[in-house]
Amino acid sequence: MNQRILFLLDFAAFFVILFITVALRRWEISWPVYVSNCKLFLFVFGFTTFVLWLFSFYDIKALRKQNIRYKTLAVALVISTFLSASFFYFLSGRLPLLTPKAILLGVLVLYFMYIWWVRKAYFRWDFAKTSLLVFGSSDTLDEILRETASSKGFQVRNGGGCPNPRTTYPVRDLDWVVFDSKLFRKHPEAWPVIVDKFISKGVCVDTDFNMYERLFCRVSRESIGDEMWLLRGIGSRREEALYNMLKRCLDVALAVCLLPFCLCAGVVIWLVIKFVDKEVPLFKQQRTGYLGKPIMLYKFRTIKHKGQESENEQITRTGKYWRRFRLDEIPQLINVLQGNLSFVGPRPIWVNEYEFLNESIPNHTIRTVVKPGITGWAQLNFKAPLTYVNSRNKTAESVETKAFDGAFTRFSYDVWYIQNRSFLLDLEILIKTGIRMFIKDSNVV
Repeated sequence: MNQRILFLLDFAAFFVILFITVALRRWEISWPVYVSNCKLFLFVFGFTTFVLWLFSFYDIKALRKQNIRYKTLAVALVISTFLSASFFYFLSGRLPLLTPKAILLGVLVLYFMYIWWVRKAYFRWDFAKTSLLVFGSSDTLDEILRETASSKGFQVRNGGGCPNPRTTYPVRDLDWVVFDSKLFRKHPEAWPVIVDKFISKGVCVDTDFNMYERLFCRVSRESIGDEMWLLRGIGSRREEALYNMLKRCLDVALAVCLLPFCLCAGVVIWLVIKFVDKEVPLFKQQRTGYLGKPIMLYKFRTIKHKGQESENEQITRTGKYWRRFRLDEIPQLINVLQGNLSFVGPRPIWVNEYEFLNESIPNHTIRTVVKPGITGWAQLNFKAPLTYVNSRNKTAESVETKAFDGAFTRFSYDVWYIQNRSFLLDLEILIKTGIRMFIKDSNVV
């Protein structure tokens, strides 16, 4: 609902700005001229909306953090202007477009000023906030309460352990009613009350596991340990042959298109690592692939050679630059063409780390039910945690480290991707990964 509200606000604002700009440009209000401009500027609005979506200006989760920077908005403005100007230039030989070309820059500058103001003020308006009423107690509900308390855009009320048939609830002001997944085990009498108080009045009702996914696009720790929930969310999903075919076609086509550039860049990187870093350029490591089968992963070396990765790894002189732009991943085109790696999927992790995490994280083997990828949903939303070399020797207390928490969070994003994967989601991840290569995203923590 929030994204729809934003889109409708932006649509109305764009064409109000266009009307004002056309009127100021001609110093008169001409309805036919305005309508003719509207038809053309619909394409401009489409280009601009797509760019704003790419840069997370429709990402409600990111907007709640209020991480909106001038630099990001400026880059989005430049790209939108370039796309729109190219569109008008393409049509300039076919249509008399003097007015649209003259007012394009003014419309976009004013519109992006509006975007800045609205995104800053959005969650100060009550209608833009998500109103939750929660019942019960669980670790997942606790996580929801902690996350919503530190984010903008939520109004959360605690309804107690179970809905009361004698209580009148403000259903008109509620977006969601959230229940502990085990509520009916504790209170079997709650179902008729829920039907009478909420479902019959059209209020959206859901469990804490599902609501956590809706709000944060990952799964909660508690749900990961619930085998029946995983069975419903993953085991009941039908594997679509068309999706698998399209994904493989995309992988091969993209790899072939990138091959000429990557060969040229790869030769330069190989020589730099060889003669500047004085290291063996190609790094090979056994990772965990589809269904837990080991695969040999290829990368350009960015850490000093010690036989294996370690928690105290030392970056080579040029390694930080290859990592910053993900150029160290270029040799993985070999894996993609071999078919043991996709462009999008859960990141394949080192076999020793995989074995350790299988013992430490419930149902961790689920991450291998799909083919691993060069990039993925977890990489877009979360920084990679430390590796777990020699973790078998660690004490139980050391398991509750920041690194382990990071591995759990990464896994929660991977499970969400496995549940929701689609061709369009894969395209979104690919496009946003390309942008992240050049523009750091402050929303990734």
